[in-house]
Amino acid sequence: MFNPPTLEDLQETRRANEKLVLKALESKPEWVETELAKTTSLALSHLRAALASLLDQGRVRRLPGTGTRAVYGLADPGLADVPATPLTGDAKKVRDYLEGRADSALYMSDQLRMTREDVMSALSLLNAHGMITCTFVGSLVIFRLKETQALGQDGAAAPEKATGRKKAVA
Repeated sequence: MFNPPTLEDLQETRRANEKLVLKALESKPEWVETELAKTTSLALSHLRAALASLLDQGRVRRLPGTGTRAVYGLADPGLADVPATPLTGDAKKVRDYLEGRADSALYMSDQLRMTREDVMSALSLLNAHGMITCTFVGSLVIFRLKETQALGQDGAAAPEKATGRKKAVA
């Protein structure tokens, strides 16, 4: 009898695939997607799932390629590897600022009247809690709250208001 994989099994597989991809990416600065698939021995779908997760985490970035060739490399958003200690006042200030918007650390420091170093420390702590993602626009790093974080308590409270009736779908 076939037992489908559990969510935990799928996440474990994705994390293992991410490690393979990161190890390969450490060996040279730029990788074409198809070369990366051959080197890691991952199916293209598994490679793309791992890359999507790593892109979301800000650990990998897509680089300019020629034509339709997807090129990837390691990303360094400049965040320190810190333990997930309770959020500081600065981290809460940055989190609140990022609600509903995305911004660079330099612009945040100007808007929040904080030093860039303090903003980066706050972002590092938010990252340790898995609350932010980053994307690269050229060499500029843009930070935003993850969608689940951006919903806040309002999104968590919504299911309690269910009436038990099915919605009519047009």
